[in-house]
Amino acid sequence: MFSIFLAQRETDDSTAYRSGHWISLLPGLLRKPHRFVSIIEYWTTTRNGRKYHLSKQRYPFDIEKMNERCKSLGGYLVELNNKAEQKFVWRVIHAAEAKREIVYTGLTDLGQEGRFYHYHTKKPMARGTYWRRRQPDNYRGKEHCTNLMHWGLNDIDCHRNARYMCETSLK
Repeated sequence: MFSIFLAQRETDDSTAYRSGHWISLLPGLLRKPHRFVSIIEYWTTTRNGRKYHLSKQRYPFDIEKMNERCKSLGGYLVELNNKAEQKFVWRVIHAAEAKREIVYTGLTDLGQEGRFYHYHTKKPMARGTYWRRRQPDNYRGKEHCTNLMHWGLNDIDCHRNARYMCETSLK
């Protein structure tokens, strides 16, 4: 079992947060809080000692700036290392009611077309992650970033307004 921590915004994404409420997230079951009006951050603790942050707001995507925002929260753009992690992250996105939104990950092929790597660690894409059917396709030669959808990864234009997800260790 894992939990989602909801926090209220004080000023902006890089400031300290007041405590919110813990709610249990079981597969297919999410009790939504009623007292929060402006929820901005979703931090999720997994069994493997990782934390994930999903921005509520959309930003013009800039992989360096998004990674800097993640650094200010103690992490980096999410790196999907296997199918289990990919499914877990998708459940976080789904629970946050963002399943129809673009949520950028740290996977890119900006250095060399078709060779996807994690922006933070520079490691190549893990074999245990899965692309959406007929992806990546580099549509019109402009898709060098990735977003996660319930049926897999999708390569996407890096210049869209979108949300992003950060990852950090609990250690």
